[in-house]
Amino acid sequence: MSFLLTVLILIVMLGILISTHELGHLVMAKTFHVYCLEYSIGFGPKLFSHKRKGGETAFSLRAFPLGGYVSMYGEGVELPDGVSVPESRSLNGVSAWKRALILVAGIAVNLLLALLFTFVYATCFPTYYTASYFDTGYDAQGQVITEASEAGSRAYCFWIKGTIGTYAVDENAERLYSPSYEANSDGTKGGYIVDCAATVDGESYVALYEVESTINDTDLLSGLTFYKPLSGFYPSAIETKLGLLAKPDFATSAYTLSASSTLNLHLNVLTTASRDSKPTRKDFASFLNDNRNEKTWSTAALSSGDVYAWAGSGNLVTTTYTYWAPFGTRLLKGCQDFAYFFQSIGLGLASIFTGNLSNLGSVVAMGSAINQATAFIGAGQTFFLYGGFLSLNLSIFNLLPFPGLDGWQLFVTFVEKVFRRKIPEKIKNAVSFIGLALLFLLSIFLIVKDIVTLVK
Repeated sequence: MSFLLTVLILIVMLGILISTHELGHLVMAKTFHVYCLEYSIGFGPKLFSHKRKGGETAFSLRAFPLGGYVSMYGEGVELPDGVSVPESRSLNGVSAWKRALILVAGIAVNLLLALLFTFVYATCFPTYYTASYFDTGYDAQGQVITEASEAGSRAYCFWIKGTIGTYAVDENAERLYSPSYEANSDGTKGGYIVDCAATVDGESYVALYEVESTINDTDLLSGLTFYKPLSGFYPSAIETKLGLLAKPDFATSAYTLSASSTLNLHLNVLTTASRDSKPTRKDFASFLNDNRNEKTWSTAALSSGDVYAWAGSGNLVTTTYTYWAPFGTRLLKGCQDFAYFFQSIGLGLASIFTGNLSNLGSVVAMGSAINQATAFIGAGQTFFLYGGFLSLNLSIFNLLPFPGLDGWQLFVTFVEKVFRRKIPEKIKNAVSFIGLALLFLLSIFLIVKDIVTLVK
């Protein structure tokens, strides 16, 4: 079901972005009375085509929907038999500034869509919390911060419900405490520390919880991984204050619970004023003074069913808290997301010129990311998040002066205007064909690379 949903999101997203990009070209071309033979979504064999009676432009759908085009008179295409069009209605027959507007129209539409999608994502959906950081009120030396305006060290807490052993959690006030989020150097392993002194079959482990979803309640035990404690770790003053007495050793393999495993977890509960409030400095001070409210969950033997049925048996579950931030805060988040998209796309483009293609991905990589995000934040937010990112990607990529792209035609228009000389159509068409062929080969390479990565 998730695979079908991912495919559907991709098809709808690409369909909107490609069709509106080409529609921008078409509308601007018709505004300046350029003769347009075809508006096509996709390349290759024609699947469907319609041309209204007395109209000029055929609207087509082709077999490979990874792009599209508007075929205009003056781009090396032949007019239909019996059709006579004056040179003034060709793309090369209009003035340079009009031609530039026609070429940049698709890029502008994608840029506007990127802004629209990003701000819909940021402002029209609530913020979901499974875990949230809070200010502990201690500095890096473990000293109490007296000024309320001064930011101190941060720790994490989870919204939870259910029971810890025989202790019933008050989900309206109590939180599961985590002193830190820990990850290895490349970020492929990581999670929130929920117990620095867990034991499995009598051996010491650090228990990490990896958040599986922010929109659905999740069984805590099924999201736990266990790592041997990092040797040679000596906690600092603030780490000691927060209770971070051991860190996971990611060089060792994560321990997998077996059917006969004996597990002992020590979970700390932090109390707040209400479900709708984050922990305050005062709450955390009370938490420390109350010996961290440690609760123990133990089992003599785990059957394979118990591991994933902990929620069903009425035990501990991480649950979701929905929060509508002030509108100004959501607008600011949209700006931050948009800036992050620019940064990510810039890294991808830079990798092309350095020969390092690790930051480039194909539609396969996009599908994989969408599949994970859909499970994490839902289909609606995923659609607008990745729709905004992909639309900005198309806008910037098409602006590059590479043969076959809109940026190349803009560059040619600029050169012809400056030197007041037309570049022969055969040369322009040949260079554009070579550019498109190279882009096609790059796309195939990236698809194969991403498929191999997913299989591994």
